[in-house]
Amino acid sequence: MAQPHHDDVFVRELFDKMGPTYGITNVVTSFGFSEWWRYACVNQVSIEAGETVCDMMAGSGECWRYLPKQSVVLSIDFSSFMVEKQHERNEKRGQPVDVRCESALATSIESQSVDVVVSAFGLKTLSRDATRDFAQEISRILKPGGKFSLIEISVPQSSFLKVPYEWYLRKVIPLFGKFCLSDIECYRMLGIYTREFESCARVLPYFCEAGLDVTFSNHFFGCATSLSGTKK
Repeated sequence: MAQPHHDDVFVRELFDKMGPTYGITNVVTSFGFSEWWRYACVNQVSIEAGETVCDMMAGSGECWRYLPKQSVVLSIDFSSFMVEKQHERNEKRGQPVDVRCESALATSIESQSVDVVVSAFGLKTLSRDATRDFAQEISRILKPGGKFSLIEISVPQSSFLKVPYEWYLRKVIPLFGKFCLSDIECYRMLGIYTREFESCARVLPYFCEAGLDVTFSNHFFGCATSLSGTKK
């Protein structure tokens, strides 16, 4: 059974609340690695000019800058605040993005209409059942032979890194949240999601079940992990 903090309403309200400070807090607390990992997420699959790319759980559209400018981009997020930030970003972009305020588990995108799916830092908020649904949705919208790349903050397995890393998640990141947002609880939840999620390796089987060929990768000693591959 899904925990209350995986409920759609809870997650949506959490990101609506964190929205004004989420981007800068991510960059600062990850020492800039969050942007490098977004870049890695996009670039570990080859995206050809003119291909249709879907950015799932897109936040404020931070991944868009790494997509080829000739791409046809669809963007999915169910946080109204994040979608509003996407519209603001859209005004500055040469080729507009098709922004949709929808759940990534059940989109309005036509079946087999997308060449590439990317998603950064949304997986950890999904329950196991929701992750399975997410994998099925990616498989549904991808064309045969279509590609996907998903990246998530993770807990390194090395005991040398794991103990200080978990302390950082529990103690330091919430303090940044208090400083930026005057709310420790919002950013404490990010640590809870990360510790429960652990690694993309735990959800890899769901993507295999969905008919996807999947490769697992570690980034920076396991502080982030990713899944990438193709639809069979």
